[in-house]
Amino acid sequence: MKKILIYSIILLVFFAIGILIANLVIMPYIVQKGKTVSVPNVCNMPLEIAVEELRIQNLEGVVTERRYDRIIEEGCVILQNPLPDSKAKTGRIINLTVSLGPETIKVPHLQGVDIEKGKLIIKKLGLTIDTVDFLFSDSMAKDKIIVTIPGSEKELKKGDAVKFIVSKGLILKMPNLTGKDLGEAKTILKKMGLILGEIKEVEASGTKGNIIVQSPEPDQVVNTGDTISVMVIK
Repeated sequence: MKKILIYSIILLVFFAIGILIANLVIMPYIVQKGKTVSVPNVCNMPLEIAVEELRIQNLEGVVTERRYDRIIEEGCVILQNPLPDSKAKTGRIINLTVSLGPETIKVPHLQGVDIEKGKLIIKKLGLTIDTVDFLFSDSMAKDKIIVTIPGSEKELKKGDAVKFIVSKGLILKMPNLTGKDLGEAKTILKKMGLILGEIKEVEASGTKGNIIVQSPEPDQVVNTGDTISVMVIK
């Protein structure tokens, strides 16, 4: 009977100690671990600062995505989940989306490309067309791109504009028709896309039918389709 009493007292002492440990050590740990906090707003913050702000609240910031963004600077937080000011248990992981900065696009090499095809290429890349200027070229056919501004391989941001300089056609210089007959002159002009217009006969020395005066004069710049006037010996 005495032994039973002693064993009972020992069990009561261990039980009391267990309750004391539970109340003073285990329960405070459990309560602290499950404490609810307000999630701070770390959007637009550099990643290192954002992670530290979350750590202060016993939250863990983890990068789950990196993507291009035209507004948020590279290395800063774009989005967070859970959202700012929402409630979360301490120890909760906060998912962070971090900016890679604006996406850069290299201007393609478009010299010699048809203007319409060039426009399609630029639009597919996410760039826009600024203006299109037309100039005569000594080497580029009509409607072919001579150059882009900015030039090829230059890095632009998505949505930036590119300017085209496009050929109005090859620079044509008026050939010298003096001394040639009308048949030969017509052949030369036809090959150049020029048209023989007014033919005026005048009294002059030389071979009949040969050209002695032309308009425009030799070496002047002319355009495809221009009309050429001549005077021939009567």
